[in-house]
Amino acid sequence: MILADISVKRPIFATMVISVLLVFGLINYNEIGMDFFPEVEFPYVTILTVLPGADPETVELEVTDRIEEAVSTLEGIKTLSSSSFEGFSQVMIEFVLDKNVDVGAQEVRDRVASIRGDLPGDTEPPLVEKFAFDSMPVVSVALYG
Repeated sequence: MILADISVKRPIFATMVISVLLVFGLINYNEIGMDFFPEVEFPYVTILTVLPGADPETVELEVTDRIEEAVSTLEGIKTLSSSSFEGFSQVMIEFVLDKNVDVGAQEVRDRVASIRGDLPGDTEPPLVEKFAFDSMPVVSVALYG
């Protein structure tokens, strides 16, 4: 209400204040930095393991459960989830935001390497990856006819 009263009683003052704000805004508009793809690190680490020819139950018992047991005691884990498919295991680890993702990924690699001998012999080496937003494509195009 005070702003409306000032604008009605002193229209030149209100116009000058708005003009000053507009001029400062136009001057500083070019100084504003804009990053279209900021560097953001999400605290996710994925462990992918392939056991060729195995059914989902075998993958879960022989691979997924052992990997979960090995990494579940790491500090800073917010959630730990896994999926077992035919010949394929995926373990997703979400760390708390305070945790450095690089350190967390290295700790996961160390734990997975320590149980590598406990996995079945024909298991391919587990792949430990951290989620990187900048490695994703900007545009995906699919054409069909």
